[in-house]
Amino acid sequence: MTLAEQLNAFLLTLLIGLMSGFVYDLYRVLREMLRLKKAGTFIGDLLFWLFLLVAVFGLLLVGNDGEVRFYVFLGLALGAGIHLIFFSSAARRFIYRSIYLFLRAIQIIAAGAVAFFRILTFPFRVIFFLVAWPVAQGGRALRLAGRGIGRAGKGVLAPSVHRFSRGLRARWQRWSNSWRTRR
Repeated sequence: MTLAEQLNAFLLTLLIGLMSGFVYDLYRVLREMLRLKKAGTFIGDLLFWLFLLVAVFGLLLVGNDGEVRFYVFLGLALGAGIHLIFFSSAARRFIYRSIYLFLRAIQIIAAGAVAFFRILTFPFRVIFFLVAWPVAQGGRALRLAGRGIGRAGKGVLAPSVHRFSRGLRARWQRWSNSWRTRR
């Protein structure tokens, strides 16, 4: 490998280190926003480092055919250090604002969809109200009329209904008793 190729590989590892620092800030912001407990933080850390390991290895395969030398480690550490010292606070503010704007855009889109749905269904709701309200009032009137008829007919029909139900009860008991004795 020539010196120019090694310099390009070092600059690539420096860039990979900077990107790794940004991804770490993204993970930190998400972890803070989700307020993970100990188990969630452990699992999140494990997944983050596995993802970062695979991503860095893949970028190193593309960039310098996966050759791991001292300058690769130096470039990764230097890039991550530069990011964490100089760019971390600005990156975290950018990430917070981006997530806030993304969530706000989703809220606006959802509110627009709800408003569009309400506008679209408004004629159907009006028709439903114009049909359902008279039907409900008619049902209420029939219920009140039925109560009145039931009260008025109670004195006339009550003795015969009582005799009929008493006869049915007696027949049922005889039949069920005969069934029990057969077993």
